[in-house]
Amino acid sequence: MARASGRTLGILGGMGPLASAELLHTLYRLNITEPEQEAPACLLLSDPSIPDRTAAILAGDTRELVARITSALAQLAAAGAERIVIACVTAHAVLAEVPEPERRRVIPLLDLAIDEVRASGRPHLLLATQGTRTARIFERHPRWGEVERLVTWPDEADQRRVHATVYRFKHAEPDPESLAWIERLPAKYGAEALIFGCTELHLLHRPLARRPPGMPTLRIVDPLWIAARDLKKLL
Repeated sequence: MARASGRTLGILGGMGPLASAELLHTLYRLNITEPEQEAPACLLLSDPSIPDRTAAILAGDTRELVARITSALAQLAAAGAERIVIACVTAHAVLAEVPEPERRRVIPLLDLAIDEVRASGRPHLLLATQGTRTARIFERHPRWGEVERLVTWPDEADQRRVHATVYRFKHAEPDPESLAWIERLPAKYGAEALIFGCTELHLLHRPLARRPPGMPTLRIVDPLWIAARDLKKLL
């Protein structure tokens, strides 16, 4: 898929399907052009059959997960994708196990989040799946020390609810009760912003951004939204 106006982005999605479909919508909402022929070319491989990331991590056996992600990345590369977004933060727990030829095409979502948090200098609350928490995906990042003092995690009870909410969003649109609860969380922890450490939470970005007139804007660090915003630079 050669293009005179730019490179081709691959999206490895399906984890879950609604989040990666929303990412494609966000990419074009932020990068639509006139004429449309100059808009970015994207290849979405949405494969919901990829094994559950949290389940694999908690079971201590990620071999099938690594194999499936590697195969999907190779499929996207063969189709013409020069850079690839894996639309699942938890999947980044096994990225180091993916062979280098496939891994080097991946745009690392954690790098995007860390850059944004560091630039803001504000206290953030990090929302993620239990798999991400257990695998310590963020804490094991080489640059975690740059932002550690700016990041707080939910307590055990809130973490369980975050995880359950994320999994509900895999098959249902965000509901008003969940939106209101997540809106209240930063204040509870003395944070000024949220980090979406799970790509399912990308489904909340537009609803949370549409706050009623007069209400302060809720700052959100959403790696998928950042990837869409900075697409030209990342390609």
